[in-house]
Amino acid sequence: MLAREYGISQLTECIGLAPRTVAEFRDASGAESLVMKSLFQQECLTRGILFSGGHNLCFSHAPADIDYTLRVYRTAMEVLGDAIRKGDVLERLRGEPVQPVFRRA
Repeated sequence: MLAREYGISQLTECIGLAPRTVAEFRDASGAESLVMKSLFQQECLTRGILFSGGHNLCFSHAPADIDYTLRVYRTAMEVLGDAIRKGDVLERLRGEPVQPVFRRA
């Protein structure tokens, strides 16, 4: 829904079933984009939300926690959408992009 709002729904997808879902980021060819994921992570972390791709909601999360997380996601999605449109996703990173955890042999 947020990705659609920022015009990048064809590049992002939230998969799985609530309350445990994962956000995926893909480039125009459909390949996984760790650069886009890295920028989204960076923007979330800058605002106090540790994002690694997965979402795990539980009863200990108060409505205020969820509201704050969604506000941060909205801002991070806005930054990502702008970077994609301007073609400067990599340049906006303040470090190295995340690397794959599992690699094929």
